Amino acid sequence: GPVGGVPGGGVGAAAGAWLAGVAVAVAVEPQGWGTGHAALAAAQMYWLVRLPELTLIAAPAIMTWLIWTEPPAAYAAAVAALAYGWAAARHRIDVRRRQRLLAANAAQGVRLALPQPVPPLRRGAVRIGAGVALAVPAIWYPPLGAVALTLAAEGTAAFYRAARLRRGPVPVLRALAQEDEDGRLWVYAADDTAGRRPLFSCPVSPEADQDPESESTDGTSLRRAVLFGAPYERAELLLLRADRDDGPLVDRAAGPVRPVRSA
Repeated sequence: GPVGGVPGGGVGAAAGAWLAGVAVAVAVEPQGWGTGHAALAAAQMYWLVRLPELTLIAAPAIMTWLIWTEPPAAYAAAVAALAYGWAAARHRIDVRRRQRLLAANAAQGVRLALPQPVPPLRRGAVRIGAGVALAVPAIWYPPLGAVALTLAAEGTAAFYRAARLRRGPVPVLRALAQEDEDGRLWVYAADDTAGRRPLFSCPVSPEADQDPESESTDGTSLRRAVLFGAPYERAELLLLRADRDDGPLVDRAAGPVRPVRSA
């Protein structure tokens, strides 16, 4: 399917390498380890896992700062870990790009506008606002700067993905979908009628004018669905699926797409 090959193992290895690098730095220069260092180390760990785009910018900046300010024995392991994390983030973004291309090819040139009415674009606004609000106290307490940057970057990335979906006609793919009791939608290839291998899952939010009683949440049946947008890791999607009466039901992803890795 279009979604696959997410380098989860690479992300875990990069996070582990960063923890090891930080541990070596603390052991070598314990007196130089302060609150700001701890905040930055925690933020970089989060960026490795959730924000590879920010890692591409932050990792070289932190490497430069370490080389400029710390003794070689303290920064060597951390710099090596950052370099590995940068490579893992670059690979992860490349995988997303390939997933988008695969989805476009699978759609065979079929592109349609989103079903109307399109909901207002609010994705990421709260996080962006919180990041901006924290930027002011961060002037007096610098460790808050890492939190502010994280919130603003995560909100901006979510806003960009949502805006990209609304920009114009998007690839359209046929699929099968099944909603579980927790409100998470599991999506299968159109020919996987037995539901053996889900391609990805995401939390969904029905459009406001729909009757929630029309949804099927028994988790036992696959229903026909049409995906608007390319499914890739952390993508924004809109789904048009059949309810229990075989009528149309429009869902939008309430959170990022989470690909299911092959066993």
